[in-house]
Formats: sequence, structure tokens, C-alpha cells
Amino acid sequence: MNPKNQTAITQDVRLPGHPIHRSICGVIVANPTSINQKYGELSTHPQIQFGPKFKNEIPSGSARDGQNGAYMTKWMYPGIPRKKLRLEDVETHGQTNDWTVQAIYKSKMGNLMCSYVGWNSSAVYEQFSPRKFAKENREVMDTANLRDAFLKVMKNDPELTNEMKKATGKWLWMRHELLEDEDNVFWLYEDLTYFHSKIHIDYGLAPLMYICLREEMVDPPRFKYTAFNIVEETAMDAILEGRSNWTFKKLQNTMKRTKPAPRPNACEASETCKCDRLFDLLYARSRYNHRGWKRQYMSPDNNGILDMSTFESEHFRIIIECSDSCGCSSKCPRRRAQQGQNKHLVVYYENEIIKFGLRAAERIQKGEFVCEYTGVVVLPKEGVQRNESYDATINLLHENLVIDSSQIGNLARFMSHACEPNAVMIETHSRVKESDPLIPRISVYALEDIAVGEKIAISYYRTELMQTGVGIKCG
Repeated sequence: MNPKNQTAITQDVRLPGHPIHRSICGVIVANPTSINQKYGELSTHPQIQFGPKFKNEIPSGSARDGQNGAYMTKWMYPGIPRKKLRLEDVETHGQTNDWTVQAIYKSKMGNLMCSYVGWNSSAVYEQFSPRKFAKENREVMDTANLRDAFLKVMKNDPELTNEMKKATGKWLWMRHELLEDEDNVFWLYEDLTYFHSKIHIDYGLAPLMYICLREEMVDPPRFKYTAFNIVEETAMDAILEGRSNWTFKKLQNTMKRTKPAPRPNACEASETCKCDRLFDLLYARSRYNHRGWKRQYMSPDNNGILDMSTFESEHFRIIIECSDSCGCSSKCPRRRAQQGQNKHLVVYYENEIIKFGLRAAERIQKGEFVCEYTGVVVLPKEGVQRNESYDATINLLHENLVIDSSQIGNLARFMSHACEPNAVMIETHSRVKESDPLIPRISVYALEDIAVGEKIAISYYRTELMQTGVGIKCG
């Protein structure tokens, strides 16, 4: 992408018939005209976007007809269209096979009903050839089935009140009064589900859902959604200067160390894999930092699963993924963050205290990759006040950086705290090519088996901090 023509950093869009294009990162720059001079060859990197801001655009073609509609929703959310067409517009536009199915529901009679992108609830249609329709819209149908399975599990949750159990019917059985209520916040939840899932699908990730089981639904979270990290200019400068950004050859020539004994390695090209050696050169330095906290190197098995039997909560953890220097393919089990999230997850309204949390819509195995934590990579300035409640600290890849998802992020920002967590954040040294800049990444892995409907929770604090009473109250 040519930086001269770039006015804002946007999400990747997959065009029909084209392969998936994944941006490595977006870099927010104060002076876009000086990008070429400052960053040289990097300024023309096809997978790095430079711009003065990040913008959640409505995905191209996702709501093309609705932009001509007279109906205007009352909500203003980044990347969510406000204009839509109504049932009365069908005569003008006609119902054709070009309409994109947004979501599928079941009527009380068990028939399939569907909403369309760019049309409001008045144009939800009942399908009288359900088998043919389901076959033609298999991916949307699969997502609807996962949603319904999740809701049925939640309906049996002993913690749910009668009100919450009743509210599952909004999705399980479409009611006519909901169809007639065009301004019901339910339809905003469905738009967030569709358009944020569109970002995921275009990036090659599994879809997500937003659900609130309340008769009086609260407004969903408002933030800008990104599948990749956005990097502030000062943070990018620090990354490019950092030792972890060096190539393997430069590290090996500069840091003369005894080659350790070979370890078991799940890489497809284990004989030429550089990952273990990178850890020894970059992160194993006495395996302790100045505070005495050990650095734990975690590597996956042949299925991309981490062995959590040696997990220590008090250690700084790191995963090193393969690059082109290892000689393996994109399917290598040591490239899990690069391959992306493949589990359906639900952003779920928990209660008035926690607000929104993250739950599993599919079973997740212990040691399995859950998702990546994305946001804005920031180099905090001393004495400058900022909201730190969504900060994920980088300790090994670069000691002075954080990933902040308070305004820009993805579904991982909703993971709640637990004193006995079932998931953990792990710093991830990962780049597809050694010539790419090493942008800090944080992967989320399951510490335990996570069942459908179960909360995905991490520990926000180290044990020693929790023992002081600092932080949030248990429960």
C-alpha cells in the first residue's frame, strides 16, 4: 500500500476470488509526508499501513444497498452502518439472490428466517425451502447452529435467572414483536456480530458473537475493532531499534554463545528451525530478569498444543514462532498466532459489575491457542496520565512497551479476571519473514479444558500483588 495515498489505517478486506491479505500492523504517524524519508524501504512494505489515524470503515460492499435507505438507526458505532432499507423499499430494489444473508433464526413453527445486510428488521424473511436455503448459506447456518448450541448450554446454567433464560428466546425463537421493533438494541448486537465477524473472516479468523441475556438489553461496548496491532510512532521507533528485531544471522554473529544441546522440536523443518536458538540468544540471559522472575520458554507439540504441566504463573512466558528462516510452511505447528483464531467466541454481558466478558462457543482443549490480544502498541511517557486498565505489558520482547486495547482492540479485551484462571497471556515472538519488523504480539492459550458456555478468564495480577489486597475484589 502506497503511504502517499493512505489517509487512514483500515482493516484488511478480502475481495472475492483473491487470497487472504493480512496486514502485519498499522503505524500511526504524526507527519505522513515524511514516511518515506524516515522508514525507507519499510514505507512501501505491502503488509504495513502508515497513516495519521486508525479508522473502522464499513467493509466495502457489506451494506451497499442500505446506504441508499431512508431508515436511520439511532446508534453511532465505529464501522457499523446507520442507514438501512426497509420492507417498503423492496418494490424499488426487488428481492434478488444478490442480497447477502446476515443472520439466520428459527420461527416458533421451526421454519428458518433470515435478515439481510443493509436491510432492517422489517425485511426479515421466512424461508419456505429451508434445506435449499441452508445449503446455499452453509457458513451462516453453521454460525447460527453454534449460537443456538451456546444458548441452550447457557439456558441450563444454574447461575442464570428466569429473566435471562427467557431472554435466550430472542435468538432461539424469533418473535414477531421483535421484528416490529426496528429500534430494539437487539439489532445493534446483530450488526456488531456481523461486521466484526466480517473483519475476522476477511483476515482468515473464526467469527464472533455479541450476546446479552436481558429483557432490557444494555447497549453493547463501543470501541474500534482491529484484527492486527496498531503501533504508535514512538513505539515503532523503539521496536526497530530493539535487539529482538535483529535477524538470526546478526544475533548469531554478534552474540557468541555456546550452542546448547538440541531440544525436542515440533517444527516441520526441525533440523533448520531457528526458534530454540533464538530463545537462547535473545531471552534466556541467565533466565532471570533484574527482579528475579524466571523466563519460561513454551513451545508447542506437533498439534500446536502447549504443555501446561510445567506452567508457572509467576514466570514471564514467551513463545517463539517460526519465520521463513526456519524453512517450514505456513501450516507448521510452531506458527499458531500466525495461523490465527479458529474457535468461535462470544462477547457476553455478564452483569452490572463485570459488564462484558468472553465465553467459549466451542470446546477449547488445555494448551490450545484461543485468540490474540490486539490493540495499540504504546511506549508510555513518564508523567503522562493515561487509561491503563486495558494495558497488557510487554516484559520480554521489549521491556518498555504495552498493548492498550481501551479504544482500539479485539474480543480479547473482554477477558475477565479470575484468581484461578483457565487461560493465560503469553508474549509471542512471531513474524512470517525475518525482513518484517518484529511487532510485539500476545497470544492467549487455555490453561485448562474450557467447555462451551464457560468464561475465558485470566489473572490480571501476580500472586504477590493479590496477596497485598491491591486490585479488584474477588468475585
